[in-house]
Amino acid sequence: IYIHRNPYDVFKSAVHMADTTYWYTYLNTPSDEQIFEFILRQYEVLFDRYEDGRKLLSSNSNKQDQKLVEVSFEQLSQRPIETVERIYEDLGWTMTQEYQDKLHAELDGVKSYERNRHKILAPDLKKQVNLRWGPSFQRFQYEMDSDEG
Repeated sequence: IYIHRNPYDVFKSAVHMADTTYWYTYLNTPSDEQIFEFILRQYEVLFDRYEDGRKLLSSNSNKQDQKLVEVSFEQLSQRPIETVERIYEDLGWTMTQEYQDKLHAELDGVKSYERNRHKILAPDLKKQVNLRWGPSFQRFQYEMDSDEG
């Protein structure tokens, strides 16, 4: 199961995480440019590895045992029950009543959760995201934007 997300949201979320948590691990404080480069490169490496694995799965002759389901973060967060049901169906799994009850209980427990609100992505950073993460925009059909607001 692979969950993808709009690359702009990934970048903004990663910057937020770096701003709020990474500083605990630094021996020397990196510049903003170093942090941005780390985030950009990390995404490129992870996306390339995912694509390699996806291609390997699709070329495997024994596809019966190897299934891949891709879902968007937006689908999962906006329609979690329906998305999980689709995942189960795509994988040929049976969703038990016990699991349904646990899923509903888990979702009831996070009803009040509010996602972080991130700053607007600066034009120069957006250009870098567009340039370097372009393949993931195309692969998952996210609209590449030149002037996000």
